[in-house]
Amino acid sequence: MNKTALATEIALYMGVGIANAAPMGSATFTMYDPGGATVGTPDATVTGSIGGGSWSVASSTLFFSYNWVAHNGTTFGPGTYTIDALNNGTPNPLYVFEVGPGQVGGHVLFDWAAPSTATSCGLASCDIDVIQVWDISGNTYTSGDPVAWRKAGNGSTTTLGPDGLRGTPMIDGAFNGFNANFDFTVVPVPAAVWLFGSGLLGLVGVARRKKSA
Repeated sequence: MNKTALATEIALYMGVGIANAAPMGSATFTMYDPGGATVGTPDATVTGSIGGGSWSVASSTLFFSYNWVAHNGTTFGPGTYTIDALNNGTPNPLYVFEVGPGQVGGHVLFDWAAPSTATSCGLASCDIDVIQVWDISGNTYTSGDPVAWRKAGNGSTTTLGPDGLRGTPMIDGAFNGFNANFDFTVVPVPAAVWLFGSGLLGLVGVARRKKSA
């Protein structure tokens, strides 16, 4: 039995879906300005998880003196997707992007800046739309340079990528035109878990044979 099939059997037996979130290993947040220069210092203290159609990232490291919060992360398989960059319930330009074969797409909302009592998130800039399309190699997710465009309310479109930079330019919030990138590895299931799972499956087999007998 291969590891994927074995993991599925273990997950079903233990009542845990195989697509449940897996923790990220080494994860880094990097921001690029419209000219491709790195903004600030890449943050290698990021933690998070991905799986089950969602993803999350967090860090206690300040970004230009302020905290940031990422929330409502969603992942996508191959296809073309449209995200409405809502701002306080008002439709903004549409984000359209493509996820190719062998890639995983992601959308997350990003809050940042000084504390504020005038916003719903408690920070001055809320719900900035961030798009990621990761190239997958083994357990490594690297933010790529996807096909993407901005569609205005009048139907006009502006090409956002590929533009030679990793990530997709943001179209709303404090960093309009900047590219946010989250690169990470996914922590593999320890070998001990495979052995534990094999033991569980063996017990299930014994139970079935006894029942048949």
